[in-house]
Amino acid sequence: MSKPRPPAAPDPVQLANAQGAANTATAREQQRLNLIGTSGPQGTTRYVADPTQPGGYRQETTLSPGEQQNYDRSTSVYGGALDTAGQQIGRVNDALGRPLNTEGLPELQGFDAPNFDRQRFEDSVYASQTRRLDPQFDRMERSQDARLAAQGLGANSEATRNLRQDFARDRTDAYGEAANRAIQAGGDEQSRAIQQAIAGGTFGNQARTQGLQERAYVQNQPLAQLQALLGTGQVGMPQGVQYTPTAVGQTDVLGANQLSIGQQNANYQARMGQQTALMNGLFQLGGAAIGTMGGGR
Repeated sequence: MSKPRPPAAPDPVQLANAQGAANTATAREQQRLNLIGTSGPQGTTRYVADPTQPGGYRQETTLSPGEQQNYDRSTSVYGGALDTAGQQIGRVNDALGRPLNTEGLPELQGFDAPNFDRQRFEDSVYASQTRRLDPQFDRMERSQDARLAAQGLGANSEATRNLRQDFARDRTDAYGEAANRAIQAGGDEQSRAIQQAIAGGTFGNQARTQGLQERAYVQNQPLAQLQALLGTGQVGMPQGVQYTPTAVGQTDVLGANQLSIGQQNANYQARMGQQTALMNGLFQLGGAAIGTMGGGR
């Protein structure tokens, strides 16, 4: 009886080639299942055999008659727009070649604090009030001197001294009140002048800003027109309904081979066990026969 032979080891190169061939076949089948043609109002798409393509197929798109006309018109319009855009390059270069300048625009306004010193406003108000007080007290003083002379009162008389002291006190009080009013009014005048300066400066700066914006708009207009011409749209291609691609599982050649080798090893072990049991049985029978023969002698 011949001894069972163990299963031969698999050829790794052969297994790798077999797995690669199975993967390629699976990929081709998956590609074939996912070559879904579409049809709609815009046109159709389909896949046709093409040996020059890696997968052996190419996609063809056919527009509907109306969409084809629209596409042709759009292409013609876009081509004309590009021609026009090309003709505008000179204007764009000319516009961008001239830097934006501020000549002729209002000067930028700021706040000059020294021009709004409060003391200057107070002095101005005080001078305005004293221009009225000076002639008034001059007349009063001459009138008083005339009355004193008419009454025959000398310059050194007590009555004259009292009248002149009262007159000086009244004049001092009047000029003091004028100074106090100048302090209050000077502050008011300063605030009013500052507000006017701020308002005038804001208006001037706004006018300057608007002028700059207008010049920038004029300068950028050729570029904006060129961009508009270049952005002219075209008719879109037909779009199919979204679908879920079909997936095909890979063939597990290596796993199947391992399963086969495992089964072969199990069969080999079983045959070896059977042979071992048979040989043990034969040895036991032979031993018993030898014992019987020895006893008979």
